Formats: sequence, structure tokens, C-alpha cells
Amino acid sequence: MKKKLFIVTGLIILIAFHFSYAQDNSDYFVGNWKVVIKGTPAGDAKMDMQLERVDGKLAGTVKNEGMDAVKISKLEEAENEITIYFSAAGYDLYMTLKKKDSDNLDGRYLNMFDVEGKRTLEK
Repeated sequence: MKKKLFIVTGLIILIAFHFSYAQDNSDYFVGNWKVVIKGTPAGDAKMDMQLERVDGKLAGTVKNEGMDAVKISKLEEAENEITIYFSAAGYDLYMTLKKKDSDNLDGRYLNMFDVEGKRTLEK
């Protein structure tokens, strides 16, 4: 009887852990990020990105140094990865970002430049 109780308790803990992880993982990208696009012709480009979940979907803005914030026009979500689309200086741009660890991400900008990002508490 004790063995069955132990097994049932273990299963309940595993199921609870699975559901709590799945919930946290789905909102991984929500928050404020400092993003660096490496090796552009003008050098490393730094931008701030703010993402929030609105009506169940991710939305947000990107802001390059010295420019006003630009609304993300489209955002595609996949498991541990997002692709954001936005316009700046008359160009349609996109960036694919992947979860690296709990507070860091990496990816590609326009499929040409490496991107690194770090979660920040700043707004």
C-alpha cells in the first residue's frame, strides 16, 4: 500500500511540474529585453524590445538607440522561438529569436546577422 501511495504521489508531482513548466515556457518571451545585433556594416546595433501577451497573443515594440519605439507588426510563435516583423526607416525587417536559457536568447536578424538578447527589469 505504501508503494502505491509513493507512486501516485510521484506521478502527481510530475504532472504538476509539467503543467507549471508548460505555462512558464509559453510566456518566456514576455518582458523587457536588451538586444544586440552583431556585426552590421555600422557596427553592433543595440535595441530594446518589450513584449507582452495581449488577448493570448504576443505583441510589443522595438526601439533602436536614438529612435522612437516601433510597434511589432507581426509576431509568429513556435516552441522556444519567435519571429518578429517590424518596419523602420522605410524598410520591412524581421528577427528570429530562440530561447537560450532563462534570461538569454539568441537568433538571427534578416538571416544575415547574429543576435543576442538579455532579459532586463527596465521598462
